[in-house]
Amino acid sequence: MSQRGKLSLDFSEIESPSTTPTTESPRRNSQITQSKLIFPDGVSYDNFTTDNLIERGMIGSGSFGSVLRMEHIESHKIMAVKRVRAHDIKRSEKERVLRELKITIETQQCEDVVRFYGAVFQDGDCWICMEIMDCSIESLYKAVYKQGSRLPENVISFIAVSVVRALNYLKKQHRITHRDVKPSNILMNSKGFVKLCDFGISGYLYDSIARTQDVGCQIYLAPERLRGGTYGIKADVWSFGLSLVEICLGRFPYPPWASVFEQMQSVVNGDPPILHIDDGYSYELANFVNLCLVKEEAGRPTFEHLTTEPFYIQHNIVNQEEMDAKRAEIGKYVVTYVNAEPTEA
Repeated sequence: MSQRGKLSLDFSEIESPSTTPTTESPRRNSQITQSKLIFPDGVSYDNFTTDNLIERGMIGSGSFGSVLRMEHIESHKIMAVKRVRAHDIKRSEKERVLRELKITIETQQCEDVVRFYGAVFQDGDCWICMEIMDCSIESLYKAVYKQGSRLPENVISFIAVSVVRALNYLKKQHRITHRDVKPSNILMNSKGFVKLCDFGISGYLYDSIARTQDVGCQIYLAPERLRGGTYGIKADVWSFGLSLVEICLGRFPYPPWASVFEQMQSVVNGDPPILHIDDGYSYELANFVNLCLVKEEAGRPTFEHLTTEPFYIQHNIVNQEEMDAKRAEIGKYVVTYVNAEPTEA
């Protein structure tokens, strides 16, 4: 294997997004350049380069580049590595990568967010090394329904509480709105962890309002976002509620739309989807989900409010021993339906 020189940042012409809504000057990207790998157990590896990695398969790909399953040679740690091309992507894509990298680093105190291990830059490409998960809740529910079953309420409640914790943490601690909440961005593993990922279009809130208009996955957008007006954290609440209905029913709750205009007519002017107790779930779960899908933003709760709902309080585990036991239970369920190989980026 050829030896490469020390890696350096090649995105110097782009400034990373500001972390706060103050007048503080944005930091230069070179300050987030890293050549150290740090794992959750505290073990670190200095002078980390891409030569220290062995590719073990593809996880996924997109317009940004690819996500690879890779092994760190010295520690034998398997991780997900997002390799972002620098030379053939737009400036906006580069900014999105830097935003994701910055927010992922900032949110490492939350165990409901995918862990960041380090980032290096090689020949202008950015390699983001992160915790590898086994599946998304999208691939999980599809595997379950394919076998003629459905997600049990104890699994759905654990997912719901974990995601509310993560999104409420983003809002309270960092004034961040995710803006792309959907089943494929909520990951799970065989250890029973549920984690939020993909902060590429996340944005900072100014007076509880998102100032930029980056578009998330179109079909999960809240009515106020489709209208094109201002929006805040409650837009994420809508996307979260829609995701919960989907994994409960085993399908996206709206019929297919032929056009964006048809989508706007349906979401903005039509009735919101509802989870009924006739669908086989409890009144408490149905009520919790339906609160998230109040069409008018003013009547929709925040994530902070959702933490006061009886359903959340009932399923929010605060005792570590109980949490470990619950994660072991959820992990066994995941293994039942998902292969050991990760299925989602």
